[in-house]
Amino acid sequence: MTSAPWPALHDGSCTAHRCAGRTPWRAVLALSCLVLAACGPELQGSPTPPKGFGPLQSTWFGCPSLQGVYAWPPVEESGVHGNRPSNRRIREGGLPFYVNGPEMQIWVQQAGGATTLRTRTVNRARNVRSPLTRQWSLVTYGRAQAHCTSGMLDVAATNVPSDNPGGGARVLPGFRLALLKDGALAVGTRTLSTGNKGSYFSWGGQSYGSYDAPDVETWSWSKLARIAQGDQEPAVVDAYVPGATAP
Repeated sequence: MTSAPWPALHDGSCTAHRCAGRTPWRAVLALSCLVLAACGPELQGSPTPPKGFGPLQSTWFGCPSLQGVYAWPPVEESGVHGNRPSNRRIREGGLPFYVNGPEMQIWVQQAGGATTLRTRTVNRARNVRSPLTRQWSLVTYGRAQAHCTSGMLDVAATNVPSDNPGGGARVLPGFRLALLKDGALAVGTRTLSTGNKGSYFSWGGQSYGSYDAPDVETWSWSKLARIAQGDQEPAVVDAYVPGATAP
C-alpha cells in the first residue's frame, strides 16, 4: 500500500523531503525568536557567588546577619567581564553603595528589618587631607525593598526612570548580599536589560525586519573581607599629618 501524496504547493505534488525544504525560513526564525523570548531572560554570569569565594554561611531560618565592617577593594572579583575585572567595570554594574576612593571601610548594619550600608574613605598618605575619611555616605534598604532568597539578601531590579524617552532597551539594576563561612561578604550586582530588539537579517550594515529579543540578565560578584564585627562604629583610618610633604 502506498501513502497518499502531500498536498500540492504549486502545480504539482511533492515528497515530505521536498516540502520541508520549501518551509519559509522567516516563519521558522520568527517562531524560534518567540520561543526564546518566552523562556525568560538570557543569563550572563551566575546569580550565586562563585565557588572560588568559598561556601555560604547558612541558618535554619531566613538569612544570616550581614552586620560587619568590610574592606574595599575586593579580595576577589568574578563576572561576565573576566576573572578579575577592573574596579571601574565592577562599579558600572551598579554596586549598592557609593565607591568614593581606592580604599574604603564598608559598614553594614541591620535593625528592624532594614539594612544600611555606609562607606568611608581610608587614607594612608601623610601628605593628603580629605574630609571623606570622617564622613559616611549611606543608603538604607527597608523590609519592603529586600527579601531573603536561598540565604542571600536580595534586592530585586528596580524600575528606574528611563534615559530613552523614545522607548527601546533599558537597564534595571539590582543586587544580592551573601555572607560566606569565612566571614567575608559576597556582593552580587545584577543588571536586567529589557526592550531589546533583534533583526531577521543583516547585510552591509543594514538590518531587515525586527523582533522582540529576550531580556538579558547580567551578574558580577565581589568578595569583601571582614575587618570588624560592626557592632560599633569603626575607627577612622587617616594617616594625614599637618605640614607633611611626603606620603
